[in-house]
Amino acid sequence: MGYIYFLLGGARSGKSSYAEELANQLSEKIAYIATAEVIDVEMQKRVEAHKSRRPDTWKTFEFKNGTPELTDYEKILENIIQKKYDVVLIDCITILLFRLIHRYGLDELEIIENTLEKKIEDEVAVFFKKFLELTKGSSLKFIIVSNEVGMGVIPPYPLGRIFRDLMGTVNKQVAAAADEAYFFIAGLKQKLK
Repeated sequence: MGYIYFLLGGARSGKSSYAEELANQLSEKIAYIATAEVIDVEMQKRVEAHKSRRPDTWKTFEFKNGTPELTDYEKILENIIQKKYDVVLIDCITILLFRLIHRYGLDELEIIENTLEKKIEDEVAVFFKKFLELTKGSSLKFIIVSNEVGMGVIPPYPLGRIFRDLMGTVNKQVAAAADEAYFFIAGLKQKLK
């Protein structure tokens, strides 16, 4: 049965650095699932900074262009298991969620209908439920990184509020499934579970 470490915190809180340290402590056979899609120069710089910190012995797996599907995750996991990795670092769930809801073109809508919002909530909940079932159903150790986005100012636009609410729901799902959970703030970590 898979073992999940859940690392939650704000931007630049130290969660990714700690995730990398923890991965190195757990094993030398590490698979890194990068969830970002490079869409501009700023994102390219972030991706390069993350890559430069990772040892050459780590193997990076990515969701290809477009919206990730659960079958993509299944294929990545199968590949990781076949290649006999011990630890899987997923950084980060926040970007994965954004890529999932991007399929609805929410960033282009002026008004978001309640029925569309409900459909998105339901599909995201099902995706992450199955995602966690696959994770827990393996024999691997997982380090899952996510952002806490609900502690700041209420976003002034519908997409921001919907994203914040969905992220809160997903974080609760992951925290409930996690064997250990930590909260990061200002480079410090607090064990939650």
